Amino acid sequence: MPFDLDQAANRLGRVHGHAVAFRQALLDVAFASGCPMREQAVALEHGDAVTLRMASRDPAMAASVTRFAILDLDPPGHAATWAPELDSLGGPGLAQIWAVALHTLLGQTDERPWELTYTRGPALGVSAYVRDRLDAQASTIQLVPCPSVPSHGRAMDGVALTLEPTQNVSRRAESGWTVSLTVAGEDALARLRSWLHGVSGAWTLHQLDLRSHDALTALLCADRPLEPPPGIAIQAWPESPRLSFPVNEALMAWPETWLPRPLAVRTLDAGLWLAGLTSTVAEDAALPERAGALALTWQVESVAREVSAQVLVAVDAAESIGPVAAGLDGPIWRLPGAGERALAARGLAARLSARST
Repeated sequence: MPFDLDQAANRLGRVHGHAVAFRQALLDVAFASGCPMREQAVALEHGDAVTLRMASRDPAMAASVTRFAILDLDPPGHAATWAPELDSLGGPGLAQIWAVALHTLLGQTDERPWELTYTRGPALGVSAYVRDRLDAQASTIQLVPCPSVPSHGRAMDGVALTLEPTQNVSRRAESGWTVSLTVAGEDALARLRSWLHGVSGAWTLHQLDLRSHDALTALLCADRPLEPPPGIAIQAWPESPRLSFPVNEALMAWPETWLPRPLAVRTLDAGLWLAGLTSTVAEDAALPERAGALALTWQVESVAREVSAQVLVAVDAAESIGPVAAGLDGPIWRLPGAGERALAARGLAARLSARST
């Protein structure tokens, strides 16, 4: 074989979080395969999307081509990883499944033509990009690993929300008591808001930031020292910081019903940006456009599609429960995840052999 599967998969897994090193590792494996290859990149609103398209020979010259596709979604807000129950949407496991699929397809002996595409990009944007730019066909087979923790196969939408004041008027608590806040846990934003809602006196919140499962951080200024509840850690800030626009009103106006657990939060020049996953939002849903003096701007896109049927490749029904990235409408083949690449390779080879007989 042109490349060692374990070596390639391990390398891809190690560098998945580093864009330049990952692209180099991906291309090294692709070049080693000796297959015709085409790389396509596009800048989307929430990040870059890259597609690597490979084939056993020119698909245009083949009468019947079996097409496979892998979609590797990056969490909103440039977060590092998905939660384990969502990691079948994106992460090192998807890149390793690509290596497994390429290695297995190269090992076929019947010489049936095939095409394999791997697309990585932001969860908010890739679905529409795949549909509009890659000419995704209904017959394309989507390869998906099992999530580390079985969850569900329901459709999910990605929601991005911007809360901006209609008047850019900055205010700051007059006291110099400034501390950094750290709040851990999935409900960090809700707990922070609950605490600050009951705080008396003057206070302002700045530099609010959350990236997936990292802790939420912020700077708090108040007119007197405050005692946070358990789970909210504070640390004295020794210097007078250059503070961003206060996000007090935006935090209190956050529509928790529509976006209960954001995966990413960041402070804007004037306002707050939040993004996360939610159940499918109806096209005619009456999303609020204002919250007091704040203007609300929404973006809603499909991130995970409904799993009505799937082919289980070397996995059982209990393992296979998990989300599937949206963008394609064709058949789903669910393969082992969580580092079970040898099992995935054997199962995929057996499945391909069965199709060729």
